[in-house]
Parts: sequence; C-alpha cells; structure tokens
Amino acid sequence: MSIIKNYLYNTVYQIMSMLIPLITMPYLTRVFDPEQLGLNSLSLSIANYFMLFGVLGMQMYGNRQIAYVRDDKEKLAKTFWSLYSVQLATSTVSLIAYYLFIGCFTNSNTTIYLIQGLNIISVMIDISWLFMGLEDFKKVVIRNTFARLVGLACIFIFIKSPDDLLLYALLTVLVNIVSILLMWFYVPRYVGKIVIDKKIVKRTIKPLLRLFLPQIATQVYTLLARTLVGFLSTNDQVIFYDYSQKIVNMVLAMITSIGVVLLPRVSNIIGNGKHEEVPKIIEKTFKIVSYMAIPMSIGLMCVSKILVSWFLAPKYLSVGQLTAWTSLIIIAVSWANIIGVQYLIATKQENKYTLSIIIAAIINLIMNVLLIPKHGAAGAIISLIAAEYIGIVIQLILVRKQLPVKRMMLGIIKYVVVSLIMGVVVIFIGNSINNGMVANVVQGISGVIIYIGIMFIIKDEVQKEMINRLISMVKKK
Repeated sequence: MSIIKNYLYNTVYQIMSMLIPLITMPYLTRVFDPEQLGLNSLSLSIANYFMLFGVLGMQMYGNRQIAYVRDDKEKLAKTFWSLYSVQLATSTVSLIAYYLFIGCFTNSNTTIYLIQGLNIISVMIDISWLFMGLEDFKKVVIRNTFARLVGLACIFIFIKSPDDLLLYALLTVLVNIVSILLMWFYVPRYVGKIVIDKKIVKRTIKPLLRLFLPQIATQVYTLLARTLVGFLSTNDQVIFYDYSQKIVNMVLAMITSIGVVLLPRVSNIIGNGKHEEVPKIIEKTFKIVSYMAIPMSIGLMCVSKILVSWFLAPKYLSVGQLTAWTSLIIIAVSWANIIGVQYLIATKQENKYTLSIIIAAIINLIMNVLLIPKHGAAGAIISLIAAEYIGIVIQLILVRKQLPVKRMMLGIIKYVVVSLIMGVVVIFIGNSINNGMVANVVQGISGVIIYIGIMFIIKDEVQKEMINRLISMVKKK
C-alpha cells in the first residue's frame, strides 16, 4: 500500500480524533469544574508512567521489526509472538507495580487512581504495531475510529453531572480496551501459530531499552510536566495545561500522520538494502511537513484566544493564551517526528535520538521546577517550548552529514514568510468581528485561501505535487 494511501487512512482517523474533542471538551467543561478535570488528568498521568514501563519501546521497535520481516511468513510469526511475549511480561509486571504503588502512596481519591490503572491492561494487549509494520493502517484506523465514536456516545448518554467523574474515567478506559481486543480477530489472517523464539526474545530486550530511554526522557516534558503542575501548583492549572496541549495536538496529529506511515516504509527500504533512497524520502517528507506545520502553528496562535472564548466554559478562559504559546511547538515536534523518529530510529541510530531527547529533557525538568511554582501552567509551557526546540536543533546537528540539512532549512523560509503574512490578515479579521465563532470560521477560511493562493502564485513544488496526487487519486476512483 502506498504512503499516500496510508497517510489518507491515518488522516481520516486524525480528523476523527480532532473532531471528537471539539465535541466533548465544551461539554465536559460545562459538566465538571477545572478541579475535577484536573484530578482526572493528574491521576491518568500517574498511570501513564506505568503504561510507559509496561510497553517499553515496543510501539516503535515492533513496528520496525515487523516491517523488516513482513515478506517472510515464517519469520513474521516468530517475530510477532516473540515480541508480544516480551510485551505481555513487562506490562504484567507494570500492572502489579502500579497497584502496589497506589496502595502505598494514595490517601485520597483512591478510586479514580484504581480505575486509571486499567489503562495498563490496554497497553498489555495493544498490537497496533503489528498492523503498522505490515502497513495495514486501514484496520488500525477502523479500530481507533470505532473506539472514538463509542466513547463519544457514552459520554453524552451517561455523563450528566459533576458526580459522574468516576464513571467518565471508567467508560473511557473500558471503551479503549474493548476496541483493542477487536484487533486480535485479525491476527490469524497474518500470523501463524504461536512460536516463541528465545533468541529473538533475548535480542529484543537491549534495543527495547534503547528506545525506552528516549521515551522516558520525552515524558519529562509531557507527563512529568503535567504531574509537576499538579504537585507544585493546583489541579485547575493541570487541566489548563492539559487542554492547551489537547487543542494543539488536534492540529499536530494531522501532520504527524505522515511520520506514522513513513517509519515502516523507511524500515522496509533499509531491510531490502536500498539505503540510497532514504535521504531523498526524508528530505521530501520534511518539505511536506514544513508546508503544513508552519502555517498551522502560526494560524492557531492567531485564533486561539477567540476560539477558547466560545469553545470552552468561562472558567477555562486561561486556556486561550496558553494555547497560543503552545502552538509554537507544532513546528518543532513535526520536524522531530521526521528527523528523530522516522529517520534516526528507522536507520538504527537510536543513540543519537536518545542523546537529543535526554539533553532536552534535563533542561526542561530544570525549567519546570523553577517556573511552575510561580507561573503554574504557563511555566510548564515555556519549558516545553524550550525543550522541543533544543531537541530538534540537536537532531539536525547530528544528521547534518547524512542529510542535506542546510538545503532543507533554506527551503522552509518561504513557508515562514507566507505564514506570517497570513497571520497578520487573520488577526485583523478576528479583531473586526464581534461574534467569536463566526470570527474563527472566517479566519480559518481566509487563512487557507491566502496561504494556498500565495503558494500557487509562487508555484510551490510541494503544493503542486500534493494537488496533482489528489486529483489523480480522485480520477482513479
């Protein structure tokens, strides 16, 4: 299956992922107080640490290893079952450790922490990496879309009052578990009988740990930031931070879809010995990502305050300014997804990837400890922005002799200039219209027209190719 088709499948899901929070967030902010949603977010962040330990780096590693052997059915079966046996063992240990931790260290709100522990079961049974490695994104997308829609329905049917916080947490995790279980019905179609190769198991531990280290470091400026806001500030600051992240991630997910479908393709190319093709693919993908990420980042920065004013309940207005700042990470994260994950990981340069993440994480941790007590969520976001850009700068320096970094960076200047022009117009429109929702709609339409229009005038090659690909796909259908 082509990268374009996989990207479109993944994009469909990402659009769904974007639309559902657009529906649920306004509703939830009108049902629950910031303190309640902050508690839910904080308790989930604690569970996420154990989920991380449970799965180690299997999502990336499993995806890559399956891609290497997918053309050999015997090797595929051995690889899948051997890898999954490791995942099952580590996640079981993590599940036990989590409940021991809760039993020893939680004195209040214990029930919600017990519920969040069920999320570890979801990573225990998650085999999405198998289908990603096979480049069968259709099944992953269908499963994820099903889970999202069922979860959406459950929220509106069962969540009615502030007393339903525990029910909300329980429904969220149960829907996810059921949707993951459905993926197992497809396994016999691709993978033969259970065969566990001890050699593969032994070989798996070391690279898993190598991939695990950068994930741990990454969590310093994702999970840990949220946790520190909860411990060093207040629960309402947790949800302000969390919701600013969620809004940005709605946009970011559209871009990182490219990276998700690129990893197995690059890994498969390497597995077949075609190393010379990799830099060309990376450069091309970097251009596509920059074409999308830069205007989305600047655009969201310009509309976020107005967006939050009508989108969320009045108690959550602080999220607007926080989202404007957080939107800056869209560019850095998009680049890091290509350079770090899709290039360094695919080419087995995990050490370089890990180094960049650890340095960024250390700086981020120091900044969090210094800034959060005084500035709350704002301090965490300033730290996040610094970490993301430090991380991608280090990665670009490390790959400068392998990839045409200078040419890649010079190629994005036009996207920055055009995006800034678009941003000025978008701000002017927002200030001219009193109705927030109408203002955002007009801002969005105008921004897209201005950006695409100018790119058309200057004959941007990336835009031209993307339009031609879409036209050809429509004609084929």
